[in-house]
Amino acid sequence: MKLKTTMISVAMGLGFALSANAETLFLANADAIDSPMDRMNQHFAELVEDRSNGEIKVNYITGNQLGTPPQVMDQISAGSVDAMGTAASWLSSYAPDTQILTWGFTFRDGEHMFKFFKSDLFDELTADMQENDRIRVLSAGPAEPRIAYMVEPLAQSGSFDGRKMRIPQIQSYLALWSALGAQPTQIAWGEVFLGLKTGVIDGAEGPPTSAISQRFHEAAPNIYLTNHVWAATTIVINEDKFSSLSAAHQAIVSQAAEDSAVWAYDDATSRREEVLDTMRAGGATVNAYDSTQLQESARTAVSELEDEGLWRKGLYDAVTAIQ
Repeated sequence: MKLKTTMISVAMGLGFALSANAETLFLANADAIDSPMDRMNQHFAELVEDRSNGEIKVNYITGNQLGTPPQVMDQISAGSVDAMGTAASWLSSYAPDTQILTWGFTFRDGEHMFKFFKSDLFDELTADMQENDRIRVLSAGPAEPRIAYMVEPLAQSGSFDGRKMRIPQIQSYLALWSALGAQPTQIAWGEVFLGLKTGVIDGAEGPPTSAISQRFHEAAPNIYLTNHVWAATTIVINEDKFSSLSAAHQAIVSQAAEDSAVWAYDDATSRREEVLDTMRAGGATVNAYDSTQLQESARTAVSELEDEGLWRKGLYDAVTAIQ
Protein backbone atom coordinates (compact mmCIF):
# COMPACT_ATOMS: atom_id res chain seq x y z
CA MET A 1 0.00 0.00 0.00
CA LYS A 2 2.82 2.36 0.89
CA LEU A 3 4.59 1.59 -2.41
CA LYS A 4 1.39 2.22 -4.37
CA THR A 5 0.85 5.52 -2.61
CA THR A 6 4.41 6.55 -3.34
CA MET A 7 4.05 5.66 -7.01
CA ILE A 8 0.82 7.66 -7.26
CA SER A 9 2.52 10.62 -5.60
CA VAL A 10 5.43 10.43 -8.04
CA ALA A 11 3.06 10.21 -11.00
CA MET A 12 1.10 13.16 -9.75
CA GLY A 13 4.32 15.08 -9.29
CA LEU A 14 5.44 14.28 -12.82
CA GLY A 15 2.05 15.29 -14.17
CA PHE A 16 2.24 18.59 -12.34
CA ALA A 17 5.74 19.20 -13.66
CA LEU A 18 4.68 18.46 -17.22
CA SER A 19 1.65 20.72 -16.84
CA ALA A 20 3.80 23.49 -15.41
CA ASN A 21 6.22 23.24 -18.32
CA ALA A 22 3.53 23.25 -20.99
CA GLU A 23 2.96 26.48 -22.88
CA THR A 24 -0.48 28.04 -23.21
CA LEU A 25 -1.20 30.34 -26.12
CA PHE A 26 -4.28 32.54 -25.78
CA LEU A 27 -5.56 33.00 -29.34
CA ALA A 28 -8.45 35.38 -30.04
CA ASN A 29 -10.93 35.69 -32.87
CA ALA A 30 -12.55 39.06 -33.53
CA ASP A 31 -14.49 38.06 -36.64
CA ALA A 32 -17.71 36.14 -37.21
CA ILE A 33 -17.84 32.47 -36.30
CA ASP A 34 -17.14 30.31 -39.38
CA SER A 35 -15.77 33.31 -41.23
CA PRO A 36 -12.51 32.78 -43.15
CA MET A 37 -10.62 34.28 -40.20
CA ASP A 38 -12.28 31.95 -37.71
CA ARG A 39 -11.56 28.96 -39.95
CA MET A 40 -7.92 30.02 -40.29
CA ASN A 41 -7.59 30.44 -36.52
CA GLN A 42 -8.96 26.96 -35.89
CA HIS A 43 -6.54 25.49 -38.42
CA PHE A 44 -3.63 27.37 -36.85
CA ALA A 45 -4.57 26.15 -33.36
CA GLU A 46 -4.76 22.54 -34.55
CA LEU A 47 -1.38 22.75 -36.28
CA VAL A 48 0.33 24.24 -33.23
CA GLU A 49 -1.03 21.62 -30.85
CA ASP A 50 -0.37 18.71 -33.20
CA ARG A 51 3.15 19.76 -34.19
CA SER A 52 4.15 20.48 -30.60
CA ASN A 53 2.78 17.10 -29.47
CA GLY A 54 0.61 18.96 -26.99
CA GLU A 55 3.51 20.92 -25.51
CA ILE A 56 1.69 24.09 -26.60
CA LYS A 57 -1.94 24.28 -25.61
CA VAL A 58 -3.97 26.80 -27.60
CA ASN A 59 -6.83 28.41 -25.70
CA TYR A 60 -8.95 29.70 -28.59
CA ILE A 61 -11.47 32.42 -27.74
CA THR A 62 -13.90 32.92 -30.60
CA GLY A 63 -17.12 34.79 -31.28
CA ASN A 64 -16.09 38.45 -30.84
CA GLN A 65 -15.98 37.97 -27.08
CA LEU A 66 -12.97 40.24 -26.64
CA GLY A 67 -14.11 43.04 -28.94
CA THR A 68 -13.39 44.33 -32.42
CA PRO A 69 -10.09 43.61 -34.23
CA PRO A 70 -8.58 47.01 -33.27
CA GLN A 71 -9.57 46.43 -29.64
CA VAL A 72 -7.96 42.99 -29.62
CA MET A 73 -4.86 44.42 -31.30
CA ASP A 74 -4.62 46.82 -28.35
CA GLN A 75 -4.89 43.86 -25.97
CA ILE A 76 -2.10 42.03 -27.81
CA SER A 77 0.08 45.14 -27.62
CA ALA A 78 -0.58 45.30 -23.87
CA GLY A 79 0.11 41.58 -23.46
CA SER A 80 -3.30 40.60 -22.08
CA VAL A 81 -3.98 38.48 -25.19
CA ASP A 82 -1.24 36.46 -26.87
CA ALA A 83 -2.30 36.20 -30.51
CA MET A 84 -5.03 36.79 -33.07
CA GLY A 85 -5.78 35.88 -36.66
CA THR A 86 -7.75 38.56 -38.51
CA ALA A 87 -7.85 40.69 -41.64
CA ALA A 88 -4.43 42.14 -42.49
CA SER A 89 -6.05 45.53 -43.07
CA TRP A 90 -6.18 46.00 -39.28
CA LEU A 91 -2.39 46.15 -39.15
CA SER A 92 -2.72 49.77 -40.26
CA SER A 93 -3.76 50.86 -36.77
CA TYR A 94 -0.17 50.19 -35.64
CA ALA A 95 1.72 50.17 -38.97
CA PRO A 96 0.22 53.06 -40.99
CA ASP A 97 2.09 52.30 -44.20
CA THR A 98 0.24 48.98 -44.45
CA GLN A 99 -2.78 51.01 -45.54
CA ILE A 100 -1.39 50.28 -49.00
CA LEU A 101 -2.99 46.83 -48.56
CA THR A 102 -6.43 48.36 -48.90
CA TRP A 103 -5.76 50.68 -51.79
CA GLY A 104 -7.63 49.84 -54.97
CA PHE A 105 -6.00 47.68 -57.64
CA THR A 106 -2.57 47.65 -55.99
CA PHE A 107 -2.15 43.89 -56.26
CA ARG A 108 -2.44 41.99 -59.52
CA ASP A 109 -3.39 38.67 -57.96
CA GLY A 110 -2.82 36.42 -54.95
CA GLU A 111 0.70 35.49 -56.04
CA HIS A 112 1.68 39.16 -56.18
CA MET A 113 0.38 39.69 -52.65
CA PHE A 114 2.18 36.62 -51.30
CA LYS A 115 5.45 37.96 -52.75
CA PHE A 116 4.84 41.32 -51.08
CA PHE A 117 4.27 39.71 -47.69
CA LYS A 118 7.51 37.72 -48.07
CA SER A 119 9.50 40.81 -49.06
CA ASP A 120 11.96 42.90 -47.05
CA LEU A 121 9.68 45.83 -47.84
CA PHE A 122 6.80 44.37 -45.81
CA ASP A 123 9.16 43.54 -42.94
CA GLU A 124 10.29 47.15 -42.99
CA LEU A 125 6.71 48.45 -42.86
CA THR A 126 5.96 46.42 -39.71
CA ALA A 127 9.33 46.74 -37.93
CA ASP A 128 8.31 49.63 -35.66
CA MET A 129 5.10 47.83 -34.69
CA GLN A 130 7.15 44.85 -33.56
CA GLU A 131 9.78 46.89 -31.73
CA ASN A 132 7.68 49.63 -30.15
CA ASP A 133 4.17 48.18 -29.90
CA ARG A 134 5.22 44.58 -29.21
CA ILE A 135 3.13 43.09 -32.02
CA ARG A 136 4.90 40.59 -34.28
CA VAL A 137 3.43 39.50 -37.61
CA LEU A 138 3.72 35.72 -37.74
CA SER A 139 2.17 35.41 -41.18
CA ALA A 140 0.13 37.23 -43.79
CA GLY A 141 -1.42 36.16 -47.05
CA PRO A 142 -4.13 36.91 -49.59
CA ALA A 143 -7.64 35.56 -49.19
CA GLU A 144 -9.81 36.69 -52.11
CA PRO A 145 -10.85 39.84 -54.00
CA ARG A 146 -13.50 42.09 -52.46
CA ILE A 147 -16.64 42.83 -54.46
CA ALA A 148 -19.59 45.24 -54.24
CA TYR A 149 -23.15 44.54 -53.01
CA MET A 150 -25.74 47.15 -53.99
CA VAL A 151 -29.35 47.58 -52.95
CA GLU A 152 -30.21 49.14 -56.32
CA PRO A 153 -28.44 48.29 -59.59
CA LEU A 154 -25.65 50.54 -60.78
CA ALA A 155 -26.12 52.63 -63.89
CA GLN A 156 -24.96 51.07 -67.14
CA SER A 157 -21.71 53.01 -66.82
CA GLY A 158 -20.98 51.19 -63.55
CA SER A 159 -20.49 54.46 -61.70
CA PHE A 160 -20.61 54.53 -57.89
CA ASP A 161 -21.07 58.31 -57.89
CA GLY A 162 -23.21 59.45 -54.98
CA ARG A 163 -23.79 55.95 -53.58
CA LYS A 164 -23.42 55.62 -49.82
CA MET A 165 -20.91 52.78 -49.43
CA ARG A 166 -20.17 51.09 -46.15
CA ILE A 167 -16.49 51.05 -45.24
CA PRO A 168 -14.55 49.92 -42.14
CA GLN A 169 -12.82 52.39 -39.84
CA ILE A 170 -9.66 52.47 -41.94
CA GLN A 171 -8.49 55.74 -43.47
CA SER A 172 -7.42 54.25 -46.80
CA TYR A 173 -10.91 52.86 -47.41
CA LEU A 174 -12.33 56.32 -46.84
CA ALA A 175 -9.87 57.79 -49.35
CA LEU A 176 -10.43 55.00 -51.89
CA TRP A 177 -14.19 55.20 -52.06
CA SER A 178 -14.07 58.97 -52.10
CA ALA A 179 -11.74 58.73 -55.11
CA LEU A 180 -14.20 56.35 -56.75
CA GLY A 181 -16.99 58.92 -56.40
CA ALA A 182 -18.98 57.25 -53.62
CA GLN A 183 -20.02 58.60 -50.24
CA PRO A 184 -18.11 56.36 -47.80
CA THR A 185 -19.98 55.64 -44.57
CA GLN A 186 -18.38 53.92 -41.59
CA ILE A 187 -20.53 51.17 -40.10
CA ALA A 188 -19.47 48.14 -38.07
CA TRP A 189 -19.34 44.89 -40.06
CA GLY A 190 -22.05 43.27 -37.96
CA GLU A 191 -24.44 46.18 -38.60
CA VAL A 192 -24.18 46.24 -42.40
CA PHE A 193 -27.25 44.10 -43.08
CA LEU A 194 -29.47 46.43 -41.04
CA GLY A 195 -27.87 49.48 -42.66
CA LEU A 196 -28.66 48.11 -46.11
CA LYS A 197 -32.22 47.19 -45.18
CA THR A 198 -32.99 50.58 -43.62
CA GLY A 199 -31.36 52.70 -46.32
CA VAL A 200 -28.60 54.07 -44.11
CA ILE A 201 -26.24 52.84 -46.82
CA ASP A 202 -26.77 52.03 -50.50
CA GLY A 203 -24.12 49.38 -50.74
CA ALA A 204 -21.27 47.52 -49.12
CA GLU A 205 -18.14 45.74 -50.22
CA GLY A 206 -16.24 42.74 -48.99
CA PRO A 207 -15.05 39.22 -49.76
CA PRO A 208 -17.89 36.80 -50.61
CA THR A 209 -16.86 34.11 -48.14
CA SER A 210 -17.14 36.64 -45.30
CA ALA A 211 -20.15 38.58 -46.60
CA ILE A 212 -22.39 35.55 -46.94
CA SER A 213 -22.48 34.95 -43.18
CA GLN A 214 -23.72 38.54 -42.78
CA ARG A 215 -26.38 38.04 -45.51
CA PHE A 216 -25.25 41.02 -47.57
CA HIS A 217 -26.74 39.43 -50.68
CA GLU A 218 -30.22 39.30 -49.15
CA ALA A 219 -30.33 43.03 -48.44
CA ALA A 220 -28.27 44.07 -51.47
CA PRO A 221 -28.92 41.51 -54.24
CA ASN A 222 -27.12 43.41 -57.02
CA ILE A 223 -23.57 42.08 -56.84
CA TYR A 224 -20.67 43.39 -58.93
CA LEU A 225 -17.35 41.59 -59.36
CA THR A 226 -15.27 44.74 -58.98
CA ASN A 227 -12.31 42.86 -57.41
CA HIS A 228 -11.05 46.27 -56.27
CA VAL A 229 -9.04 45.16 -53.24
CA TRP A 230 -7.56 41.81 -52.26
CA ALA A 231 -8.74 40.78 -48.81
CA ALA A 232 -5.81 39.47 -46.79
CA THR A 233 -5.25 37.57 -43.56
CA THR A 234 -2.68 37.91 -40.82
CA ILE A 235 -1.76 36.14 -37.61
CA VAL A 236 -0.08 38.34 -35.03
CA ILE A 237 1.41 37.59 -31.62
CA ASN A 238 2.64 39.62 -28.67
CA GLU A 239 6.40 40.01 -29.12
CA ASP A 240 7.19 39.32 -25.47
CA LYS A 241 5.11 36.14 -25.52
CA PHE A 242 6.90 35.00 -28.66
CA SER A 243 10.31 35.77 -27.14
CA SER A 244 9.41 33.73 -24.07
CA LEU A 245 8.95 30.58 -26.18
CA SER A 246 11.80 28.15 -26.71
CA ALA A 247 13.48 28.25 -30.12
CA ALA A 248 11.76 24.99 -31.03
CA HIS A 249 8.34 26.32 -30.06
CA GLN A 250 8.98 29.60 -31.91
CA ALA A 251 9.71 27.60 -35.04
CA ILE A 252 6.54 25.54 -34.64
CA VAL A 253 4.32 28.58 -34.09
CA SER A 254 5.90 30.52 -36.97
CA GLN A 255 5.62 27.68 -39.48
CA ALA A 256 2.06 26.87 -38.38
CA ALA A 257 1.10 30.51 -38.99
CA GLU A 258 2.68 30.56 -42.45
CA ASP A 259 1.03 27.28 -43.39
CA SER A 260 -2.31 28.59 -42.11
CA ALA A 261 -2.03 31.66 -44.36
CA VAL A 262 -1.62 29.39 -47.39
CA TRP A 263 -4.46 27.18 -46.16
CA ALA A 264 -6.74 30.22 -45.74
CA TYR A 265 -6.01 31.33 -49.32
CA ASP A 266 -6.73 27.87 -50.71
CA ASP A 267 -9.87 27.59 -48.57
CA ALA A 268 -11.26 30.96 -49.71
CA THR A 269 -10.41 30.24 -53.35
CA SER A 270 -12.15 26.87 -53.30
CA ARG A 271 -15.23 28.24 -51.52
CA ARG A 272 -15.64 31.44 -53.53
CA GLU A 273 -17.61 30.06 -56.48
CA GLU A 274 -19.71 27.90 -54.20
CA VAL A 275 -20.58 30.97 -52.13
CA LEU A 276 -21.47 33.01 -55.22
CA ASP A 277 -23.72 30.18 -56.39
CA THR A 278 -25.43 30.21 -52.99
CA MET A 279 -26.00 33.94 -53.35
CA ARG A 280 -27.47 33.41 -56.82
CA ALA A 281 -29.75 30.70 -55.44
CA GLY A 282 -30.89 33.19 -52.81
CA GLY A 283 -32.06 35.62 -55.47
CA ALA A 284 -28.97 37.74 -56.02
CA THR A 285 -27.67 38.71 -59.45
CA VAL A 286 -23.91 38.43 -59.86
CA ASN A 287 -22.63 40.82 -62.52
CA ALA A 288 -19.30 40.96 -64.32
CA TYR A 289 -17.69 44.38 -64.00
CA ASP A 290 -15.30 46.36 -66.17
CA SER A 291 -13.06 48.06 -63.60
CA THR A 292 -11.02 50.11 -66.08
CA GLN A 293 -12.41 53.43 -64.91
CA LEU A 294 -12.11 52.53 -61.24
CA GLN A 295 -8.48 51.54 -61.75
CA GLU A 296 -7.72 54.87 -63.39
CA SER A 297 -9.46 56.81 -60.59
CA ALA A 298 -7.49 54.89 -57.96
CA ARG A 299 -4.15 55.45 -59.72
CA THR A 300 -4.84 59.15 -60.22
CA ALA A 301 -5.38 59.67 -56.49
CA VAL A 302 -2.13 58.01 -55.38
CA SER A 303 0.17 61.03 -55.75
CA GLU A 304 -2.07 63.29 -53.69
CA LEU A 305 -2.48 60.67 -50.97
CA GLU A 306 1.26 60.16 -50.69
CA ASP A 307 1.72 63.92 -50.44
CA GLU A 308 -0.80 63.89 -47.59
CA GLY A 309 1.13 61.12 -45.85
CA LEU A 310 -1.44 58.33 -46.03
CA TRP A 311 1.59 56.12 -46.66
CA ARG A 312 5.20 56.91 -47.49
CA LYS A 313 6.05 58.43 -50.85
CA GLY A 314 6.94 55.93 -53.53
CA LEU A 315 5.42 52.98 -51.68
CA TYR A 316 2.67 52.37 -54.21
CA ASP A 317 5.19 52.18 -57.05
CA ALA A 318 7.47 49.93 -54.98
CA VAL A 319 4.64 47.50 -54.27
CA THR A 320 3.27 47.39 -57.80
CA ALA A 321 6.81 46.81 -59.14
CA ILE A 322 7.21 43.53 -57.21
CA GLN A 323 7.46 40.66 -59.69
